Amino acid sequence: MADGPSQRLGDIAGDRLAIDCATCRRHGSYRLDGLLARFGPEIATLDLLRALTATCRHQRGPGAKVARKYESQCLATLRLPKLPDLEPPVPPGRPFAIEVWDARGRIELRLGVIYPLDGAIAAFEAVKDAYPRDEVTLRQGARVLCRRARPGAPDHVDADPGGV
Repeated sequence: MADGPSQRLGDIAGDRLAIDCATCRRHGSYRLDGLLARFGPEIATLDLLRALTATCRHQRGPGAKVARKYESQCLATLRLPKLPDLEPPVPPGRPFAIEVWDARGRIELRLGVIYPLDGAIAAFEAVKDAYPRDEVTLRQGARVLCRRARPGAPDHVDADPGGV
């Protein structure tokens, strides 16, 4: 059904909208420009649905009693045109992550998730220059592809930092 009475007919993008009713199995497809000429752009989608299904024998007026257990009621729904997908498609494979680590060995920042390897390596080189005092890694899942250690940090994780 529609998103509510706040959505207007003039706000709908696309060229057609459809109405389906599960009770009486009726289906209707309407051109948007014809509906705009007939009802105007300011009509709410809920009011439009009521106007287009007014001839349904199962339709009840606003404020009418709810249908009883064995009575039928109009179940018409308004199917709006599908909005275009603005998200870019996700390429196959696992992405590469560029991360900056803090002194305790935890991820402080995840700066990017990049799919092509050559783009990820170029971004890693740029990030190394932008964060000169931090450990920076380029990972694919748990696999570390490139790592620039923190300057002055011990080479081994279990190395004694001395005096701690």
